[in-house]
Amino acid sequence: MRGPLALALVGVRHATRTRLRAASSAALEWASPEHRRKHASRKWGRFDENLIPLWVADGDALAPLPVREAVAAASKAGIYGYVDPSASLLQAVTAGMGRSWGRPVSTDWVRWHPGLIPALYHCARLAGPKGCVVVPTPVYPPFLNAAKDASQCIELDLGNEGGPLDESLLRETLDKAVATADGEDVVLLWCNPHNPTGRVWRRHEMEAVARECASRNVILASDEVWSGLILDDVPFTPAGLLDTDVRLISITSASKTYNVAGLDVAFAVVEDDVLRRRYFRAGRDQAEPSHAGLEALGAILDADGGGPCVLTPPRGACEAWRRAMVDHLRANRDTAVAFLERECGDLLTVAAPAESTYLLWLDARKLGASPGLFLSQRGVYLTDGAAFGARGFVRLNFCCSRAVLDEGLERIKGACVEARSNL
Repeated sequence: MRGPLALALVGVRHATRTRLRAASSAALEWASPEHRRKHASRKWGRFDENLIPLWVADGDALAPLPVREAVAAASKAGIYGYVDPSASLLQAVTAGMGRSWGRPVSTDWVRWHPGLIPALYHCARLAGPKGCVVVPTPVYPPFLNAAKDASQCIELDLGNEGGPLDESLLRETLDKAVATADGEDVVLLWCNPHNPTGRVWRRHEMEAVARECASRNVILASDEVWSGLILDDVPFTPAGLLDTDVRLISITSASKTYNVAGLDVAFAVVEDDVLRRRYFRAGRDQAEPSHAGLEALGAILDADGGGPCVLTPPRGACEAWRRAMVDHLRANRDTAVAFLERECGDLLTVAAPAESTYLLWLDARKLGASPGLFLSQRGVYLTDGAAFGARGFVRLNFCCSRAVLDEGLERIKGACVEARSNL
């Protein structure tokens, strides 16, 4: 006999299939839960099928059609050996970065990676065991892991509200890191837009970060992988746009913007010659992007012809897909925020406004010491904030169909109803 969770999920599957058929000619196509589980999805396949997964930063939309066609064509070639990025792809990448930065970017500055996490480890290794890595918290857990695995780690407390940068605290934290490193290198692992709060750092904040790093000879490593998914009218300021002499490593990927995280491709741009040589030596073992990932990135850039930002070109099928995705995510975010404030606000609150990304950072401390576990036992899985450096918080992924989101929100509401009855 099917329990209530299984019956509810049947409704989600039916609604998702209905929406998928209705949207077949539109820019976005949403995969059903069955489709996701069938294709070895970590997000959907790791847990019981009666559970709604709103956790790992992985979307449920099919990638843009040009990306799917490029990957399929590469697969049909029948040879899956090592590959190098083509000259045309390098030119497209550097042209896009150059438009973003407002100045020429050389192909020699580019270092390829199979994802963001290897790049973070590259950066942390530059500090070495006796140096220091500064990590702003709360933050995507691999930032903390990379820092602690490679060096001494000092946290910069940003707060959980996604609010303005405390420049005084930034200076104080960098000074502490420099003193701790005692002559060795210090690396600041920055995240713009920020995961998990969704903060898009304003230009004056980015200028302050670059200025304070430059004045202390601190290496600034800026993760900008979410820059294509800005939901509010807030301009994105890439670190490379700033007129400073900071030692900069700029990291980006199409993984989040175009939902291709499993294709394993990212790249870093390092302008400073000395730093670039050190960066390249820091992880020769982590510099092989996948063939499929390179083909996907090539499809995105070739189809769109370049634009003001490498991830947000001005035209083409992939850009139409991205804009449709941003509209969908904005609507999902607003729906989730309104629902949670109305139905759960006494026990679970929206901590940060999510100006970007598809992640909602929630204060769930009133649900107990392990709110992620509490919610998962009631049919909806969110990422627990403890690994982000924020115990009692949870992160909700709203890159899904409206039907899946609605069911997940109803289960959160049910968990809060139960929690109230036990007060």
